[in-house]
Amino acid sequence: MLDTKAIPPGPPGLPLVGNALEVRGLDILQYWIRLHGTYGPVVKLKLGPMPAYSFAAAPEIYEVLVTLNKQMAKGMGYAGLRLLLGEGLITTDLPQWASQRQKLNPLFTPAAIEGYAGSVHDALIRAIRELLPEDAQSGEIDITDAMTRLTMRVISGAAFGVDLGQNHKHVADAINFAFGFVADLTSNPLRIPLFVPTTRNRRYKQELAVINDFIAGLIRDARTSPDTRSMSGQIFEALKENDEKLLRDEVISLYFAGYETTARAMTFALHLLAKHPEVMARVRAEAQGFTRPESDIEVMRRLPFAAEVASEVLRLYPPVAMMARQPKEDCVIGGYEVKAGSLVVVHPYLAQRDPAYWPEPNIFAPNPDTPLPKRLKHRGAFVPFGGGPRLCLGKQFAMVEMTLAIALMVQRFDWTTDGSEDLALSFNGTIRPAEQVKAKLTRV
Repeated sequence: MLDTKAIPPGPPGLPLVGNALEVRGLDILQYWIRLHGTYGPVVKLKLGPMPAYSFAAAPEIYEVLVTLNKQMAKGMGYAGLRLLLGEGLITTDLPQWASQRQKLNPLFTPAAIEGYAGSVHDALIRAIRELLPEDAQSGEIDITDAMTRLTMRVISGAAFGVDLGQNHKHVADAINFAFGFVADLTSNPLRIPLFVPTTRNRRYKQELAVINDFIAGLIRDARTSPDTRSMSGQIFEALKENDEKLLRDEVISLYFAGYETTARAMTFALHLLAKHPEVMARVRAEAQGFTRPESDIEVMRRLPFAAEVASEVLRLYPPVAMMARQPKEDCVIGGYEVKAGSLVVVHPYLAQRDPAYWPEPNIFAPNPDTPLPKRLKHRGAFVPFGGGPRLCLGKQFAMVEMTLAIALMVQRFDWTTDGSEDLALSFNGTIRPAEQVKAKLTRV
């Protein structure tokens, strides 16, 4: 029988503030990784008066995301992101969530996105061409920056009908700064409040104004030239009954979700391929002669190895490496009693490298003969897109985009990166390399 009165292990804290002071100034992902390395798969600490429970094993992650989903709210873990995205699907706990999800679900089913693969391909081609000047045989890029702009180009073009060229660099820069700012606000409980006019707070407000102007332009263009055959037209048709604020929140949420996590995954994909030239060569052989696809089914059928590379990258480096929830009522997770209002953190990054579920947990070894779904021993051991009703709406879109991006990159370029295969990591809302990573591109 489970002893629900047992208390998980964890670091001792100070009176009143608990462990809040030791979190300040640290990379929050590295902090949790160290704690789990010391105390095991379940850790408890206190952030001021609030108890926090952290779960790193697949069964507990599945409980939180799926089994107990109706008892879980996004809660305070998304307070910072709400400053940027408002009450869109990613962040909201309001009753409107279910109706908004119901409106948008039909747009992202495999059947619905079947016709978007060609648009994704076209946007990727435009973005890849910009990586090197036309007259250059080789050159160097910052892959984090390059993949951010590439995926922004895709979501802008394929989903919103906007060719986000070099003239929109200020928008990319604004979103990057704002996302980092709100992520830091969430992970640092003792941060100076936004209403205090510090230099960073003032800059955040300036960048948010740039973002809001851009989103307003997307909405204005969709209303001026409605096309219900396009993805953007269908998005705005689905959301036509929203008031202005909710429309803004859903559009920016879709835009943000459509590029940020894919950009992070593609950054690690390029680095891993550079460190595994035999894998790059096999992707190149598969992609030889690949032309514009007519459907997402065609992408996955013709590029199974590139798709498996994408899955393996997502296993090793899930962009949302940790997720937070708050129980709306008392519950039991992993045999431990968790009070309503506590902070609950789950760690896909740790579960997806757990040797209990992955025989070679830290090895990048994509193999279409034994694809990742066949190797999966527990559904909580691979959750890069979350799980349960909050499963990422754009999962299929992202997989098609990553598969195409990997194939089209190796069709056109060979590349190398400096440093070791195992990059130092940081978490700023999504996982990313702690230091700049540059790639030397050479045309094939």
